Amino acid sequence: MFPVLFLLVFLSGCGRNETKPNIVLIIIDTLRADHLGCYGYDRNTSPTIDSLAASGTLWEEVQAQSSWTLPAITSIFTGLDVRQHGAGRKNDQVYGMNPNTPFLPLLLNHSGYATCGIFNVYLLSEQFGFNKGFDSFSCNWMGSTEAENSVNQAIDWIQNFNQNEPFFLALHVFDVHDPYDPPPPFDLLFSQNGSEGITDWPRLESGSLDNPEFYKDHIINMYDGEIAWTDFQISRLLQFLRNSGLDENTVIIITSDHGEEFLEHNGFGHGKTMYQEVVHVPLIISGPGFEKGLVDSSVRAHIDILPTILDMIGAENPADLSGYSLLDHEIPHRTIPSSNVNSSYAPPVAAIRFGESKLIWNSASDESREFNLSTDPLELNPLSAQESLLDSVLYYWSTPPVLPPVTSNRDIIDAALRDLGYF
Repeated sequence: MFPVLFLLVFLSGCGRNETKPNIVLIIIDTLRADHLGCYGYDRNTSPTIDSLAASGTLWEEVQAQSSWTLPAITSIFTGLDVRQHGAGRKNDQVYGMNPNTPFLPLLLNHSGYATCGIFNVYLLSEQFGFNKGFDSFSCNWMGSTEAENSVNQAIDWIQNFNQNEPFFLALHVFDVHDPYDPPPPFDLLFSQNGSEGITDWPRLESGSLDNPEFYKDHIINMYDGEIAWTDFQISRLLQFLRNSGLDENTVIIITSDHGEEFLEHNGFGHGKTMYQEVVHVPLIISGPGFEKGLVDSSVRAHIDILPTILDMIGAENPADLSGYSLLDHEIPHRTIPSSNVNSSYAPPVAAIRFGESKLIWNSASDESREFNLSTDPLELNPLSAQESLLDSVLYYWSTPPVLPPVTSNRDIIDAALRDLGYF
């Protein structure tokens, strides 16, 4: 009965906005907030995104719900935290969301939206239920060089859909993820010699990094070049919307699933830790209903994106959501959880953020460290953990899934995850 009940509740709230906006949700994989100009970065990596922030609202403090792709983006599309939806990897088995889990494209489709999903990694394929509710769906299993083609595909779809109805486009691009190998001329933006064939951290046979400090600047140069390349491709999509006259009634949302480590805590990549370089993500929304040039410093989360979109079109939220609409400025002072739980890395680690306080907890050792992000933004000086935050992380850890997650083909998934560097 659950799917029918949530759908009836959802549909009962539809129709309050007679003219519903088009919605474009752009998820840039592995993009750190602090490598964008609009978040204070000193390199010109993101002129398009910076311009979009100037014409809309930027949230300074947004926490991802996980440090790797599958659970993080599932949280974006369901409004549920990682423990609630259960998608990810656990005990050598990979899980997708339950088919009956409320899912943003399906909710919008039932509300009269034409829907298109373009994704670029196997973790977001139909194997994990990401095709649900999309009229048009595609997933390039290993799309690390597909930003240009994906934008072309998005433009083609918008040109050909029935423009008597509003549209929802979800565009996920993977180019910023390793290997860091931006095409010319973006490979030379921040490096005189381009990639020189080095597109990831060189590793020894043992699996440890080979002379990481020597390669750090090169890796960051290539990473920033990937951001600039992706930013340029986004500019093409936004220019098409302007030229087509669609921009005035289109809301653009830009975020990422997680960040990336560059040795800040002696780590690299993502999926392992819960430090801010991995879980602090950008969130920018521009379009009807969002104040121009506003910078919002409230602490927000991935789980707030779905209720915001439903609020925009006058729809009620399904039950069990963890998030709050970004349009609602009167929300409770709450704890926001994140975890790499269900990842292939052991031991699982969780984090709880409450205002400027952040607790990181190791589930295997039961050790915890607290940081004050206002006085220690780099998380270098751990404090004694507050009992209230310890209680919060244990409560989060004990949360059962809203609906049982489902298993997927293990052999195929293990090969895909191995190719992506997750184990």
